Amino acid sequence: MSRNQFNNADDLRSSIKNGARKKKKGNMKKILLPLLLVALIVIVTLIITNSVKNKNITPQEVTEYNYFITSINGKSGVIDKTGKTIIEPQYSYIQIPNPEKPVFVCYETNNTSKVLNENNKEILTKYKNIQAISNNNTSIQNTYQTQVLRYSEEGKFGLIRINGNEITPAIYESIETLEYKDGILKVKKDGKYGLIDINGNEIVKTEYNSISTDGYYNESTKYDKAGYIVNIRTDEGYRYGYINSKGRQVLETMYTNIKRITEIKNADTVYLITYNNGKAGVLKNGQTLIENEYESIEFDSANQIFVLQKNAKQGVCDLDGNMILPIQYENITFAGKYLNANKDSKLLVFDVTGTLQNEESYKSIDFVADGKYGITIDRNNKYGVIDSNKLSILENKYSYIEYAFDNYFIVSLDGKLGVLDSNNNTIIPIEKDIVQNIKGTNMLQVINSKTNTSEFYNKKMEKVSTQIDPRKYIKDNYIEIASSNNIEYFDFDGDKQEADKIFTENKIFAKQKDGKWGYVDKNGNIVVEFKYDMATDINQYGFGAVKLNGKWGVIDQEANLIKEPIYELNEYNPNFIGEYYEVSSIYQISYYSNEL
Repeated sequence: MSRNQFNNADDLRSSIKNGARKKKKGNMKKILLPLLLVALIVIVTLIITNSVKNKNITPQEVTEYNYFITSINGKSGVIDKTGKTIIEPQYSYIQIPNPEKPVFVCYETNNTSKVLNENNKEILTKYKNIQAISNNNTSIQNTYQTQVLRYSEEGKFGLIRINGNEITPAIYESIETLEYKDGILKVKKDGKYGLIDINGNEIVKTEYNSISTDGYYNESTKYDKAGYIVNIRTDEGYRYGYINSKGRQVLETMYTNIKRITEIKNADTVYLITYNNGKAGVLKNGQTLIENEYESIEFDSANQIFVLQKNAKQGVCDLDGNMILPIQYENITFAGKYLNANKDSKLLVFDVTGTLQNEESYKSIDFVADGKYGITIDRNNKYGVIDSNKLSILENKYSYIEYAFDNYFIVSLDGKLGVLDSNNNTIIPIEKDIVQNIKGTNMLQVINSKTNTSEFYNKKMEKVSTQIDPRKYIKDNYIEIASSNNIEYFDFDGDKQEADKIFTENKIFAKQKDGKWGYVDKNGNIVVEFKYDMATDINQYGFGAVKLNGKWGVIDQEANLIKEPIYELNEYNPNFIGEYYEVSSIYQISYYSNEL
């Protein structure tokens, strides 16, 4: 065989080998690529799952109530918003931490708990002795923390989410909501208190004998900007310090007491009245504003000034620590825009800049209606009213005057009450037992104590209703006034509103005719005959109440009678869900029952 033939044979073998290698590599790629793709999907899924699992939670207000506690024959159960029984009433007690969600903490008679869902199946079985955590005067109105639960293990408490994901292990001696703070929990460890949020993040280390909020609140941030007053026990007694809302210690635990001036509504400026060895001083953002050398310090929120007492004498200074009145008066009291100071048994009146007023001046002026009027008190303690130009419009002869609204004033004379306008016209004669403004509205209630009858007046001082022993309910955008045989609705100016303008989603409406009550549709067509002694409008769950011969029954929004009038209830406007009526008390959580 020639050399060329050998070379050609070698080339052929080489080509075959190379082809085999390329084919093998191609096959490997076909195998590896799907495996890599699957692995990538798994990794991404784990990342997403872990991210969702560990996503921070925030305090939430309940917006839709889907589940409610029932109590029948001393046993607790659960119904939904249609009145359907979800959990039979067989438990000693039930907690519904979040009424939007079907998570029910059910307590047995031996005080052990289990958690059930809407199918009556036990859930969260990984944990023992699960409990809902009560809210503690926070700005969120829910009864419990809606996002988290606590559990116990070997005498210690831990925290889980409502879906069962663990937040902290069981390492705390106690877990409870810190008063006034949304989503902040006070925890105890080794006998000391600290703070965590509902995600388990440490805010304040567990090293204090007590922790409380400073009580600061405003409409926009609520309690978010409130700081923390902490204390420790020393050989000399308890010593207090201050931690700001972000968890940074501003004051060391060296004071015998600390109080924040919460009336100053500036979240970025913190004024603290501190006591050191029994002497009071003031700190502004941690810096000394007034030295700790006074027996007491009081703050007047209306005029934003301090009254200082030293050696039984008093003086006044402003928010910058500048003296307005020196420490030389026996007693100083606030009187609207004036300061009343006693010296050598003589009353001296100053304005808030420290300027002495003449002896004919008022001892008090309290401006109302954005400064349009001023309620005055003269040196004989008689009340009157001046206008913005300080001209007298109501003579100082009354024992009391209170601003009502618009240009009307409630006045008292010789133990009786009435209403005058700014032109000194008598609107309601000064002969009434009680005249009061319905808080937050332009509406007055006049009560005759002997007959227990109330008259109601609107913003124009027109009488709009008369009822015997009425009960008032202030709702989001209307006022409900109910008596034993009547319910009326008003806007905040006191003008009467028809039910179809208030309950715009309802299909039928309670209506009275010839002393009897029934229901009509939106067009005024009768859908339930006028045969009841009383009837209420359909509530948000689709049920109304009807009364006959002193007993209440239930009707739905389709005008079906759900329950004949069989319940004797001491209510003017009972609230029903299905056949269950609400039982409410200031001392306990409301529940529903169908007991006779």
